[in-house]
Amino acid sequence: MCGDIGTTSKVCAFYSFTGILFTAFVGIMLSTQPEFITGIENISEAKSNAFGAMGMFLATFALSLIGLARGSGADEKESDSGIDGGYQLSNVNPQYGSHRYD
Repeated sequence: MCGDIGTTSKVCAFYSFTGILFTAFVGIMLSTQPEFITGIENISEAKSNAFGAMGMFLATFALSLIGLARGSGADEKESDSGIDGGYQLSNVNPQYGSHRYD
């Protein structure tokens, strides 16, 4: 499924971007309106953890962008081979599928 660096980087970039949005939302909520998030004993520690997690998601997003940049060069090398997708029909029977059997 995720055999090449480009596909893996796309998945990680999407996941990281979603994590950045969520942890930013939680951090902003803890900073501005902590009364709406219940069950937290130490709000300043929770806010620090939310923004720390956002930093980790930012680092993962940056690494994913680097992976996307490096993966795009590999795609160009594969397309120069002259064979689309690496598949080629053999010339064993060129009449295959052209006759009707009535």
